[in-house]
Amino acid sequence: MRTMGEESILHAPMANSVNLADLGRRVRAFRLARRMTLEDVVSRTDFTVSWLSKLENGQLTPSLEGLVRLAEVLQCGVEGLVEGLSMPPQFVVVKNGAGRKETARGGKPGVIVESLADEWRNRVMDPLILHISGNGNRDRPDNHDGERFLLVLEGDVKIAYGDEQIPLSAGDSIYIYAAIPHTIVPAGRGSAKVLSVSCERAHAPHDRPARRSGK
Repeated sequence: MRTMGEESILHAPMANSVNLADLGRRVRAFRLARRMTLEDVVSRTDFTVSWLSKLENGQLTPSLEGLVRLAEVLQCGVEGLVEGLSMPPQFVVVKNGAGRKETARGGKPGVIVESLADEWRNRVMDPLILHISGNGNRDRPDNHDGERFLLVLEGDVKIAYGDEQIPLSAGDSIYIYAAIPHTIVPAGRGSAKVLSVSCERAHAPHDRPARRSGK
């Protein structure tokens, strides 16, 4: 039978990152609540005292298998050890064209939305690539509290923003207050690709800059 000492634990870390310092303190609290010493826990597992000590001091990342065995000995369940300790990722990489794609609101094929940061929970910004064809979102204007940055990657588009019609070509961009209803449609019969970055935080009305037309 394969042992679960330090070597195997360090080479099979948990897939989801957790706050190791808090995890270690929680393991120690459960162990002391059971009136168990480090040696008591080790005697019922394949761990070593050194491994368990490092875990309690937040100095290593345990494997899921190791946590399951530890939870059995401490009679607390894996959920009891890790609940609320997950940490957000430090970065999220999405390969070209690999973002999750779905039809925009309303289910019409005029806008296909490609998400670029799904794995970053509770994010402040929402980066997307909009694949626009046909009537775009003409029938269902976008609007939300906050701000939005649009950069045309391919093709030509027309932005209907309030009472203004704003043409943009590849390389052009616009930054808007997103609460004003706006639509994005291809110019002509072609299609377009637009990078969209939205932020839900809205400025107070007196903080918003006056709208200006690009030259």
